[in-house]
Amino acid sequence: MFVKIKAIENRKGLSMAKNEVVVDRKFIIVMFLVCLAIGAGFAFIYSELDTRFNVLESDYATLQAQMNQLTRLVGIFQQSNVKNLTAVQIYNLTSDSVVLISCTLSNGSIVEGSGFVFRLYLNGSGGYIITNNHVVENTTSQSVTFYNGTSVPATVIGTDVYSDLAVLRVNSLPKPAQPLILGNSTQLMVGEPVYAIGSPFGLSGTMTAGIVSQLGRVITLGDLGVPPPYGNYQMVDLIQTDAAINPGNSGSPLLDNLGFVVGMTFAIETAGGVNGFIGVGYAIPSMIIYRVIPSLINNGSYSHPYMGIGYNPNYVGGLLITSVNNTGPAHNAGLQPDDIITKVDGLTISRAEDLLVYLELYKSPGDVIQLTVVRNNDFSSPSNISLTLGARPQ
Repeated sequence: MFVKIKAIENRKGLSMAKNEVVVDRKFIIVMFLVCLAIGAGFAFIYSELDTRFNVLESDYATLQAQMNQLTRLVGIFQQSNVKNLTAVQIYNLTSDSVVLISCTLSNGSIVEGSGFVFRLYLNGSGGYIITNNHVVENTTSQSVTFYNGTSVPATVIGTDVYSDLAVLRVNSLPKPAQPLILGNSTQLMVGEPVYAIGSPFGLSGTMTAGIVSQLGRVITLGDLGVPPPYGNYQMVDLIQTDAAINPGNSGSPLLDNLGFVVGMTFAIETAGGVNGFIGVGYAIPSMIIYRVIPSLINNGSYSHPYMGIGYNPNYVGGLLITSVNNTGPAHNAGLQPDDIITKVDGLTISRAEDLLVYLELYKSPGDVIQLTVVRNNDFSSPSNISLTLGARPQ
């Protein structure tokens, strides 16, 4: 405490020094505020550490469960002396982790889809289920039913319209259910066998098989019935498959021949008034899932990179800009209609999809990209332009 020493006189006029404690109120108030600030700081740090500890604990439980699955996988390979699993083995390894999702709309009607366990939490007793956004969109309540018949309530904690992904949290998981392992969709090849497990028409635990019939497909969200402004954007790098997918399969894992998740089924082509499967289905690639889902778990949302341009989807030889948003990153960087982007960060752009896929897989808002741009069709002297990516409108 701050003290002052003051000389005082006694009645006899004798002067003596005495220690008199004088309270400095300003000092006390300042010290009180400092203590409050320090206390709040420690509380914030504790809260942050507690949150991070819970995340680490969740990650540890998830990795431990996945290591157990990999150990089982190695055991199968050693016993069978094969490099790939049979459909029966894939089903037995993964089906316990696939769920039927039932959601209630405001009018009381029920919609159904599929999903699978992505991560554990609460010391492994609870978990995060991932599915398509369109399965849970505009619903008032949700529940998940596991293949063994266990049904538990679920809560939507994150959604993303642009990637059509969503996360649900459940506070309890039956013991057989474990997080499925994400594979690398960028290593897929056309012709590879793939398997989907889901609940078409509410028939839970249904497995279908096919091949990867094409890669890198692009679908405009508006073609899926998504209204503007979301409907003006595209889902990119999609996997095309002929494995049978029907209503209720939305959110099903698409598995490779090791039982790893390489995609999530979400849409089918229809024609001639037929709403069932006619041979062409689509899945969101696992690398998009890998980027989006952790953000949905931690933040409830995901920010996609944004340039603020319109383009000609049929142009070959680069990305031909047809319009520039006058408040977007492209405008700020000096891009103009009729400019042709031929490279991004040194990578050649042959079609518009090349740039869209690159941004979705590897870039985030705030990142700076280097563009090689041809103006006035002068391919002999292209310009180099730096552009800082923005966040796509929510």
